[in-house]
Amino acid sequence: MKGNITYQKAYDELVNIVTEIENEKIQLDQLAAKIRRASELVAFCQEKLREAETEFQQTVKKLTR
Repeated sequence: MKGNITYQKAYDELVNIVTEIENEKIQLDQLAAKIRRASELVAFCQEKLREAETEFQQTVKKLTR
């Protein structure tokens, strides 16, 4: 993903896209692009969550030595 996007910004954008799709506020011509963007955002958020989980596990491991 381009730029300095945070997890929260990515999540908020994803929620917005989902809401637009659910409320049928997206024109059919824009739907494919929105779905592609949502897919990118999901992948980004998943990666951030994996990084946080790894860091948490490493911290716990250090504390339990």
